[in-house]
This record gives sequence, structure tokens and C-alpha cells, in this order.
Amino acid sequence: MYRILVPVDGSEPATRAVKEAVTIAEGKKEAEITLIYVSPSPVYFPFYSMVGPSLDADVKEVEEKEGNQMLESIIEKESKSAKAKFHKKHLYGIAAQEICDYANDTKMDLIVMGNRGMGAFGQVILGSVSNKVLHLADCPVMIVK
Repeated sequence: MYRILVPVDGSEPATRAVKEAVTIAEGKKEAEITLIYVSPSPVYFPFYSMVGPSLDADVKEVEEKEGNQMLESIIEKESKSAKAKFHKKHLYGIAAQEICDYANDTKMDLIVMGNRGMGAFGQVILGSVSNKVLHLADCPVMIVK
């Protein structure tokens, strides 16, 4: 079995990464593709808690719904033509760390991800998620432009 992890965030590079993972999976017997979406945890955004705990719950509920809709939409679209089996995972926390922890814990064979995500501002402040994953993951990482 060949297991591929693809972090998604709705960006064009993430979409290209999914397509690349599907292409790679076609050449492997019993390939599985796991799409992972990481929502920022309110713990990492202290301004949420200044407004109150109800905002934390509201933000988490919206993130859960939107994240799962995105994952389901990608799986529905890609599974029509792909031979690989798809799985989804929605996590909360710091994207690069959650991606690597999940990949390492589940012994993924490969991470395929886009070179840039949705937020350019976030990349300037936090650094590139793909760059961090490249250095923290135990398995090979393919960065798709």
C-alpha cells in the first residue's frame, strides 16, 4: 500500500498538489490519498478569547463546516476519475506541525503539497508552511508549484 498525504486549504497550489497526488497514485498498487485540512486553533489566536468563549465556539463550528465541505468537495470531484482510495482528516492547530505530526504518526509514504497557501500575509508573518513541513517531516515531501 502506498499512502500519500495532501494538505489542502482551497488555494490553487493545493489543487495542483491534489492532482499530482492522483497522478502518482495511479502508478501505485493499492494507493491511498489522505486529504488534510488544518484549521487554526483559537488557542493560537488570543484575540478570539478577548471577545469571549462563545466566539471560540462559533469560529470552531464555522471552521469545522467549511473544512469538511472543502474536503468532501475535493474527494467527490477527484474520486470519479482516480483509482486511489480517499480519506479526509480535519485537525486544529499550527498547520506545519499538525501536518508533520499526522504524517509521522500514520507513517505516510509521501506528502504532496502546494508551494503557497491561501494567506500571503500569514506566510510573511509565520513563514512558509511548505518549508516547515519540508524540514519537519520524516517522509519525503514533494512541493508542487
